Formats: sequence, structure tokens, C-alpha cells
Amino acid sequence: MESFIVFEYEKAKFWTKEGVLFCEFNNRDIHHKLTSGQVERYIEIIKELTNGQIMPFLIDIRNSFGNFTIKAAELFANSPYLKSIRLSEAYVINSINSKLSISSYKRLFEPKTPFQFFDNLDSALEYCLQSKDNYYGTRF
Repeated sequence: MESFIVFEYEKAKFWTKEGVLFCEFNNRDIHHKLTSGQVERYIEIIKELTNGQIMPFLIDIRNSFGNFTIKAAELFANSPYLKSIRLSEAYVINSINSKLSISSYKRLFEPKTPFQFFDNLDSALEYCLQSKDNYYGTRF
């Protein structure tokens, strides 16, 4: 069994497994706004976990409400480090509001990285593994 380290910060968890960065957000406060300070901390955690390796991101927002500030969205989209390692993004969602919010974010701030929406983790992980296969040529 593969072991891995899980980093938790406020309402988020991050870990890598099978060459995929997993991000799970658990924010039940509909009025919460993700700030640029929180995103800066997320980027530091991602740096520690990924160590410069290019990989797909699997982002689970099924248990998350709220939104993000414009500065937070810009920082997440334009971070030189994240741009250098983000291969693709698989968003696991369970509401039209999440889909609309992420679609707007992608269109306005980060249209270059390929992404897909999924309603379950298995399909999202398969997309990530296929994305990695396409980039590296084989699973490792």
C-alpha cells in the first residue's frame, strides 16, 4: 500500500498519489471568500508536495461553498510555480453553482490548462491518469 502525506490547512487538504495532486475543499459557509493569503499558503503546500513535478490536479469541491476574491483567483491562475507544474485539472462537483463558478474562473483567469468536470472521484482520477499518460507517454 502506497503511503502519502496529507497537508491540512484551514478548510482544505492536499496530497499526492499516483503522480496526481489531490485538493479537497470542505467549506460549508456560503459567505466565505477564499483570500489571496490562503492561496499563498496553498501554493507553499503544493510546492512542498510536488517538488517541481508536472502533474494533473484533482480538485474536489463537492463539500465546499462560498467563492474566491479576484486577487485569490488571479494568484491561483497566474502563480509561476503552479503554471509550471499544472498539467490538467479535474473538478469533482455536485452542483450547478460550482460548475458555473469554476467555468467563469477558467474563462476569465486561466483558460490554458485543460480541465473537465466530474461527479465522482473515480472518473476524475481516470482523467488525471490519462492526462499524465499522454504527457509522459506511460504510467509510472
